[in-house]
Amino acid sequence: MKIGAGGLQAIFAQDAARGLEANKVKTPTEAALLQSEDPVVRKQLYELNKAVERMRRAAEAFNQPMDFEVKRGEKPRIKARDRRTGAERDYTLEEAEAWLEEIENGRGKNLNGYA
Repeated sequence: MKIGAGGLQAIFAQDAARGLEANKVKTPTEAALLQSEDPVVRKQLYELNKAVERMRRAAEAFNQPMDFEVKRGEKPRIKARDRRTGAERDYTLEEAEAWLEEIENGRGKNLNGYA
């Protein structure tokens, strides 16, 4: 059977795509919670999530065992954790941007020292 001829491979690809789309759908409760939040907080969380993605890519590019996540609350922050040592540190959005700037310009100087 040829690849892309509409056989099993195409069916599996379609099923996988449906599974990915299903993971992105928010339940009505989650959607209501997101809509009820203050627009300023929503924008800040969006920017923090973008910063976390950039931090994850930087850690992955330099092969560093670090985890990043957004901590919600009164003052949302980014939590960085070194998987090797277990050291943790919280970043504000401004600190995360400075960290990314230094890493990108310094070509990955000792990422683990920041956690």
